[in-house]
Amino acid sequence: MAMEKNVEPIIRRRMKRRGLQESDIDFFLKAWRSMKEPEEKLDWHALRPVTEENVFQLPPPHSEEENRLRERGIAHMHECAIVKLNGGRSTTMGGQVPKCMVTAKDGKSFLDITMGQIIAANDRFDIEMPLVLMNSFFTDHVTEEIIGKTPLIIMNFIQNEYPRIQADNMLPLGTGTDMDWCPAGHGDFFASIEGSGLLDDLLNLGIRYVFISNIDNLSAEISPLILGQMLDAKNDFLMEITRKTARDVKGGSPVYYNDKLSLLEIAQVPESHLDNFQDINEFKYFNTNNLWVDLAAVKEKRRKNELQLPIILNNKHIADTDIIQIETAMGAGIQSFNNPGLIDVPRNRFAPVKKLSDLFLLQSDVYIMNNEFQLSVNPERPADLPTLPEIEFQSGFPAGNELENSFVDPASVSMLEATTFIVDGNVFFEKDLQIKGKVVISNRDGETVTIGDDTIGKYQQ
Repeated sequence: MAMEKNVEPIIRRRMKRRGLQESDIDFFLKAWRSMKEPEEKLDWHALRPVTEENVFQLPPPHSEEENRLRERGIAHMHECAIVKLNGGRSTTMGGQVPKCMVTAKDGKSFLDITMGQIIAANDRFDIEMPLVLMNSFFTDHVTEEIIGKTPLIIMNFIQNEYPRIQADNMLPLGTGTDMDWCPAGHGDFFASIEGSGLLDDLLNLGIRYVFISNIDNLSAEISPLILGQMLDAKNDFLMEITRKTARDVKGGSPVYYNDKLSLLEIAQVPESHLDNFQDINEFKYFNTNNLWVDLAAVKEKRRKNELQLPIILNNKHIADTDIIQIETAMGAGIQSFNNPGLIDVPRNRFAPVKKLSDLFLLQSDVYIMNNEFQLSVNPERPADLPTLPEIEFQSGFPAGNELENSFVDPASVSMLEATTFIVDGNVFFEKDLQIKGKVVISNRDGETVTIGDDTIGKYQQ
């Protein structure tokens, strides 16, 4: 307790100097104090996974019900804004630039494509739907560079920063640099959009609903059909979920906990029930982090202090120190709203780019992009193949963790007829190659193996 009394004023002063509001400082300090308390155990018997009966299913294409919901959504599109979570670096892709600036497809960055999609939607529906970027201190300068250089209305706000906490003594990291700070997690959306004043600004402009998704998920476009369903059901919070596959067993799952709709993350699951959680027949759905939110409901919940998010403790190694980051997740807000809902969406609305192998696939001919910047799987991909090939990069491939170091032109490598592509070690690819079926290439020797069209055949299985 004595340490708390001595340290809390130091943390408070640091956070005030960094520009955080008193309510956000109080939230952080409450979470910081709770780190020293026994962790509250999840009551597994009070939990039940959602089933098909708890989830809205999209109506059949071209049906009367689909047309009705879509038309209702179109009638309210002018009340919408698109929010993109835009705080990330491209560290998992070898770079130190903002992720939104990474080339994603056909020479366009994630931000270019996002803006193109919204401009096209505005033209299609004859509206002026704005783009709202939730930036971090690392990405905010990017927004400043593009404002006024595009016909799109762009607004931005900066998510809060929290001190990184040293794991061994619970004190804030003290390098005196930006490394001492970390973004507060995307759950900070609710606090930071209000604290910035942008929540009131949007409501005053007649913007009632926001569609929120990650900047790296280019498949998450505005959907009047889903908006129509949200309005029809009078949802104040709507989460897009989709069926789990073997690749998604660790994804957060919607559940009922003490009969309240909630989100269960794998970090919350008792070890004795990990097998249950990762059973895709028991926990059938996962959260795509595509969310639809009623801003009037956010304002009311914040006013009444009823928007409560569970704390996530994220362990990292920074500046040769084991540290803990205090974060929150946006999807967990589902438990705080009056009438939340779930909607089962097709897998093609969830294609985030988290690894270099994801980026390589996006840039390949497996995906095509039309003149409205909409992405889809190439219709020329043979129907008897899996929708997407399995790609795995291992052991130092690509060199320096950058595609350009191991490919003359990664976008020129055809994956249209590939089922599996695994590369391990020191390998370099020439351009205009075709990967067909299953190709596994491994080279752990010192010298680089160069792969041309004439050599791929010997690696096919």
